[in-house]
Amino acid sequence: MSITTEAERQERREADRHRAAQAVEALKSSEGWRSWLRARSKFHNYSFANQLLIAMQCPEATYVTGFRKWLELGYCVRRGEKALYIWMPVPPSRKAIAEWEAAGADKDKKPRIRFRMGPVFDRSQVDPLPEPARPAVLEPPISPVEGDDLAWALRPLTAVAADSDYSVYTELLDDNIGGYCNIGRRRICLNANNSVNQRVKTLVHELSHMLMQEIREQEDRPPVTYAEEELIVEAVAFTVTASLGLDTSSYSIPYLASWSERAPLETIEQAAETIDCLARRIEDAVLPHRPDQLPS
Repeated sequence: MSITTEAERQERREADRHRAAQAVEALKSSEGWRSWLRARSKFHNYSFANQLLIAMQCPEATYVTGFRKWLELGYCVRRGEKALYIWMPVPPSRKAIAEWEAAGADKDKKPRIRFRMGPVFDRSQVDPLPEPARPAVLEPPISPVEGDDLAWALRPLTAVAADSDYSVYTELLDDNIGGYCNIGRRRICLNANNSVNQRVKTLVHELSHMLMQEIREQEDRPPVTYAEEELIVEAVAFTVTASLGLDTSSYSIPYLASWSERAPLETIEQAAETIDCLARRIEDAVLPHRPDQLPS
């Protein structure tokens, strides 16, 4: 068995940091921004950093996991496929834990979990195992915007509003209005003329406006322009509804490519982190109620 030298470990750490920096830098391009949003809609339970890494290495990825996990799911990585690399937790060794316990188990000195990049493979890189294996279902069914099969999501989405003391109503509105969020009256209105799935989509959008208002009130952040807030809110709606299984092929998203190419990287990264934060808050409240639970 070969022994890795300290110089080799340092070289690997430098390569990992370089790959991570490249992933963040990709947000400066409109295509990089699009790739991240597509990746986030599929990998909402991954860290922001890993979403960026997946988007940079395989923009069309839909489900990634390690070699052995694929075997458990009933698939096998094809020979010759190149791995993607994402951050993976490395727990402290048994020896390190034992030494810590022998020294008194001071909680402030407990060995920490470290992270290093490890290999994973996308579903496009695997094939189902032959019988008698039964490959797992990896994606939710796609629901059309005009359908009603996302009715299950309305109750937990409404609960998100209630947690912030907002009420959700349906009213007859003009056909070109999906709904609105009235911050002053703390209410969200949805168009009763729209399909259930369309109302789910609109409710996610308006909840995002509500949560943006909370950020303004609770956190010391620079104000965003109307265009930037719409970018954030529409991006949240896109990625959340995609994670619910809604057909987003015709979704109109104001990517504001010129904005992503013109704004400072720090501003772009903060906007992306805000999108990820708001989307997670909504998804964490809704996805546990999804009837078709998928493998994690």
